[in-house]
Amino acid sequence: MNFIKYLTFKYKLTSQKPKQSKKDVLTDIIGLSFLFLSLTAILYFIINVLPDGMQGNMSKYILALFAFLCLISVSASVKKFYKEYFFSAEREILLVAPIKHSQIIMARFFIVAIEVLSINIIFILPFILANYAAGNISLAIVLVTVPQLIGGSIFFSALAHLLFAAAFIISKGKGLKTAAYSIMTLASVGVIAVIVYAGNYKQYLLVQNDWTAKVLYVLLKYPSLLLEGSAGIASVMKISLFIMINASLFILPVYLIMAFCYQKGMLTISSKDLEKSFYSNKATAVIHRFIDNYFLRKDLLYLIRTPKLFSVYVSPLLFTSVIEFKNHFASSGVTLTILINVFALIITTMTLNIVLSDDKDHQDLLYTIPFNYHEFLKMRSRLIHTLSFLISGTYLLIIMLLQQVDAAVILFAMGQLFILTYISSRVYLSRLMKRNCKKYNGYRYNGELVKPLFYYLFVWNIPILIMFSILHVYVKELVENQSLSNLAVTILIITILLIIGMLYKSNKTTKTTIKHEVNKVWQT
Repeated sequence: MNFIKYLTFKYKLTSQKPKQSKKDVLTDIIGLSFLFLSLTAILYFIINVLPDGMQGNMSKYILALFAFLCLISVSASVKKFYKEYFFSAEREILLVAPIKHSQIIMARFFIVAIEVLSINIIFILPFILANYAAGNISLAIVLVTVPQLIGGSIFFSALAHLLFAAAFIISKGKGLKTAAYSIMTLASVGVIAVIVYAGNYKQYLLVQNDWTAKVLYVLLKYPSLLLEGSAGIASVMKISLFIMINASLFILPVYLIMAFCYQKGMLTISSKDLEKSFYSNKATAVIHRFIDNYFLRKDLLYLIRTPKLFSVYVSPLLFTSVIEFKNHFASSGVTLTILINVFALIITTMTLNIVLSDDKDHQDLLYTIPFNYHEFLKMRSRLIHTLSFLISGTYLLIIMLLQQVDAAVILFAMGQLFILTYISSRVYLSRLMKRNCKKYNGYRYNGELVKPLFYYLFVWNIPILIMFSILHVYVKELVENQSLSNLAVTILIITILLIIGMLYKSNKTTKTTIKHEVNKVWQT
């Protein structure tokens, strides 16, 4: 099987319409072309109504869009390679199919490149054509854009291959999926972090020395050409040729490295080795040695073997960072209490969802075996509380230190967070188990988190938020004035007593939620 036949085979294997006629293919092409031209026309009319000052700076806007797409291309190429390697439909077939490793390497290389190219074409090419039609850029920019997009796609595909080859070499094939997932997550986090915190990240494409300009000609020449504004046809052809040559130079080292990895067994790694975490062996030994409770041991082993454990927190951390970066809630008085309350609830919910996902996968087993409900609930609530407090506490502590919040306020905030995660882990989990046991006459987790979440939110979370907001006001007044009025002291004492009462009641839920100590199925 040669390279072209393999790509054809893969298309037929993955396409939702593998037996399309020529007429259907032509119809799809016409439809996509119409959408592309429609988008270009819409952008053209929008650009035409912009002020002359903005239209005169369109080259800078194109440069900003190009820089943004370079960042997106890093994440897109890594994600596409991850899916192509670990989730492709033909992965098992390739173990026995009569195809050379070189064909697989090149096919996957260009599949990733095509994915990146498609994203870039959709986002930047209509904008380029619309600006050319509006007279804001020269024909030279339009002509050099196409080879630039192709060359850039090849470069980012090469970058993704190098990252995953490094993951294979470092992990030696054990836990490759975990290492690859970590790379994919870090790539996404890095891209978003640069977009959020580096407001003028396009400058990285403009400031470089001669050596860097030559090595990364495929990325750095196009921005300089944009700022120059125009070039002759001969110059455009020369630049386009050098861009393609520079991009092609990345193919050979990538091919050699991937060929080495394939020789070492990258293609033939078993599913067991793929799933195994490269750090789980030592952690497993420690857990078996020091953890006696079987359910706690099961949960910990599941967590360390689940790559999504850490990546699932990326979105809330980044989203909170963006909001905090813009508004500075941590140093804005009582808003810190609101930030802690909301963030703690989000992290606790996500932690609970991760831990319970294993229960959902094995719900029949948990439904039929006898176990001590009370012990199960107590140990799991402790685990969720510990994880939620450590994750949210570390992040919020860093935020408060960066914003130079007073030490007394930091201490109060960490105490609030500890109490919130303690109460939420117990009430949330006990409510969920109570609903499931009542519905199925035994513990069978069905994945439903919304109703217990709303129960906790309105019955517990909002009252706690009000109490801690009151506490925050008086604590801050005490720190600033070194004294409180008699009325303030009375309110403070009542609020503290109410919080202690809620702590006691939440702890009691772990003892009274389940009336029977063992599964009811085994009592009949």
